[in-house]
Amino acid sequence: MHSVLVLMPLLIFLPFLVFAVPVIVRLLRPCRTSEITAEWLENFQASSYDPMNGLLDADDFQFLTRQPGFDSSLVRKLRRDRLNIFRQYLNRLVADFNRLHKVAIIVVAQTNKDNSEVFMRLIKLRLRFSLTVLQVEFSYLLCRLGAGSLSVGALLAQFDEMASQLSVLQKISLSS
Repeated sequence: MHSVLVLMPLLIFLPFLVFAVPVIVRLLRPCRTSEITAEWLENFQASSYDPMNGLLDADDFQFLTRQPGFDSSLVRKLRRDRLNIFRQYLNRLVADFNRLHKVAIIVVAQTNKDNSEVFMRLIKLRLRFSLTVLQVEFSYLLCRLGAGSLSVGALLAQFDEMASQLSVLQKISLSS
């Protein structure tokens, strides 16, 4: 009886660890300052991630099923390909968020006034973004297994918020 009580939490917690640890490592991976160039910052557009919204849209798959000569293998292939594309977008989005966050922290640190409120806002945004990424990763895993769907609206909104925060901070630092 005692061994069951010890094993049950392990059996429940272990799959979570196997799933969450790689995601958390990617979220916390520090970006190098060399990755953040003036050119990257000038060319950066949060809207470049908007296509993530429609990659796994059910309407596309339903459209395929209504076509003459429909073959279910086409839907599976399209879904698999789009999941792979989504994975690439998500990896890039997380890396870009980390870059934006680092730049924002640097800008806040370089100002001469007390920015503890701004700093806390950036930390909270990073925490919310990280939790949302974990949710999206779980949904992605379910989609890979053929169940569920992906919604990235909250993730993209938080990403946009980070980009907006940085833009505001840059304007403030230029004016002071």
